[in-house]
Amino acid sequence: MEKKEHAKLVIEHRFEKRHIGHENHLCDLVARRQIGRVAHLSKGARYVCHICGRAAIEAANLCEPILI
Repeated sequence: MEKKEHAKLVIEHRFEKRHIGHENHLCDLVARRQIGRVAHLSKGARYVCHICGRAAIEAANLCEPILI
């Protein structure tokens, strides 16, 4: 059986952990234990973060949003 090399599906991202607007991103809110706010921003999610996999209604609440 012939072995096929798989193309890399995900581009490696490098960013500063702290960046503009990061205090409103789900990853930072979870780290600060603001779970009620996370639940509110996640209900009916339309975007998923390319880095951490968290989901949110608005792209502005994720570091690397991708439309679901």
